[in-house]
Amino acid sequence: MESKYLTNIAKYSPVYHGSQIQTSIWPQLPLARRASVMVLLFLGKMGELRVILTRRSKKLRAFSGHISLPGGKADTLDESEWDVARRETEEEIGISADDDYLKSHSGFTIHKINTLPAYLSRTFLGVRPCVGFIDFHHASNKAISSILLNPGESSAIFSVPLKDFLQPKPRRYELKECLKQSYIKTKWGGIPWNLRSFIFPIHNPHEVPWLESIQDLSSEEDETEQDMEFGEKTRNVWGLTANILRDLAMLTYGGSKHFHELVGEEDLIHSLATVGKQMQGRPRSEFEKTMTNNRRGVGFDQVLPEHEVQRLKTLYSVI
Repeated sequence: MESKYLTNIAKYSPVYHGSQIQTSIWPQLPLARRASVMVLLFLGKMGELRVILTRRSKKLRAFSGHISLPGGKADTLDESEWDVARRETEEEIGISADDDYLKSHSGFTIHKINTLPAYLSRTFLGVRPCVGFIDFHHASNKAISSILLNPGESSAIFSVPLKDFLQPKPRRYELKECLKQSYIKTKWGGIPWNLRSFIFPIHNPHEVPWLESIQDLSSEEDETEQDMEFGEKTRNVWGLTANILRDLAMLTYGGSKHFHELVGEEDLIHSLATVGKQMQGRPRSEFEKTMTNNRRGVGFDQVLPEHEVQRLKTLYSVI
């Protein structure tokens, strides 16, 4: 049973701004720049930790059709990261944010395990991943009957093994369901950046029945290069979602004693907000717009002093 690895997540002590600050920059950000996602774990058929993922609706303006974790922006300044993640999870896939209701009506609760440091999205949001675990309380029917996709938010829901996000893959570990991993170290605005990709099959015999039975609201898509390579329909977990799950997998199965990489982009967010005077709310600055569009020749050195850019380059080059 991989539930034993949850203690590694629970024991993890986040590092904020080079260990000089004890709390995240997230509560200091304007409301319009606060977001969080729910990393919802549960035990699969073979006792493996699995994570719930969704496919964003084609109706959404931002990142439509992408594979993502349930989540979104904060509605009020009073909402904590966990509050946001639970509310958005209920809105997107129907799992109530009220644990008393879940326990009395469905026989399970969601335990809060930990909250990871903030990641910087390409749209200049501070995104905090909240890690929760679905506890079925030894119920004989280990299923979630309340899942209902919101067609305006999500078009599909599925799960994959958390362990398949280990990257670099341990020498003796064979990927369970992931068909292919890839990793490129690149730069965004002159700062080192990680581009990761994890390809999974759409039709998965290892999926739990209570997720397999949820109707896929996605329309038929054009065949991708990955589909042609593997001869079947696939899903690509990449971008921010891939980085979050990779970091969590490394932490979960390695433990904080063996995982020394910096998690998230708290330092970069802190510098942008306090030194660069960015991430100030709505609307986005012209600099942020050009960075979001990845315009050539635009870099963080336009809003941050040279010494700070160099510090960030050194900090993120070791990841």
